[in-house]
Amino acid sequence: MEQPWMMILHSLIIGIVLYVFMLFGLGQQNEIAQSRSILIAAIILIYMILFGHGLPTKLNKI
Repeated sequence: MEQPWMMILHSLIIGIVLYVFMLFGLGQQNEIAQSRSILIAAIILIYMILFGHGLPTKLNKI
């Protein structure tokens, strides 16, 4: 299992990339792009904490 700070860093990077894509690529308003990218990054972080970076074959030990 990877370190928890690495999972947080990965979800943060994904959230920033999603925010920039939603803001400039899709032309969404700032507040909407912020909310959606934070929500998706939080879901990704929960997924990585539970299953790691792989497919969900088993739960990680918490």
